[in-house]
Amino acid sequence: MPFVKFAMASLAVLSLSACGQSDGASTRSGQAGTTVTSGQADIGGAFSLVNQDGERVSEEALIGKPHLIYFGFTYCPDVCPTALQKMGQAQNLLGEQGDDIGYVLISVDPERDTAETLSQYVEANGFPEGLQGYTGTPDEISAVKAAYKVYATKVPTPDSAAEYTVDHSDIMYLMGEDGKFVDFFYGRSTPAEMSARVKALLETGA
Repeated sequence: MPFVKFAMASLAVLSLSACGQSDGASTRSGQAGTTVTSGQADIGGAFSLVNQDGERVSEEALIGKPHLIYFGFTYCPDVCPTALQKMGQAQNLLGEQGDDIGYVLISVDPERDTAETLSQYVEANGFPEGLQGYTGTPDEISAVKAAYKVYATKVPTPDSAAEYTVDHSDIMYLMGEDGKFVDFFYGRSTPAEMSARVKALLETGA
C-alpha cells in the first residue's frame, strides 16, 4: 500500500545524518518521493511557531496554496543551503506558476535560530523568493518535528566555535492547498523533478 511505501521511505530518512558529516552521509538519500494515491499519510498537523517577522503562525498559514517545506537550520554548512537553492531553482523553472507555491524553512535549531536570524537567512541569494522562516521554543519545534516525522538531534562539536551542529533528515515535503501531505523529495531530487511534480499538482490537483 502507498502508506506502507511511505513509511519505509521515512525510516530510511530517519537514518540520514544530514549536517556536520564528512563521510558522504548527506548523499545517501534517494530520489523523488512516492505519491500517496489512496489513504492519507500521517504527515503534518497543528503547530504554533513564529515567522521571521516575529509573528505567530500556525498550520493555517499553509492553507490556500501548496507549499514546499524544508526542515533545517541557519548554521548548516552545506546540506540546507543546497536544498533551499534547489527549491529556488524549482521556483524559477515553474515560471509564473512558481508564485502559486509557498516556501517554508522550519528551524530544527531553535536555540540559535531566532526570528531575527531567520529574517536575514531567508533572503540569501538563490533561495526561493518569498521564503518564510519559522522557529519557536524547543517544545514547539519538537512538536512540529513530531507532526512531520522529522529526525533531528544535536551533536556536540567541541573543536568548533559553534559548539554543536544538528544532524537531521534531508527531506522536503510538498503539501497541498488544504495543508495535507502530497509528496516528498530527497537530497538527490533535482529541481527539474521537483518543478515537474509541483506543476502536476497545480494543474491536476493531485
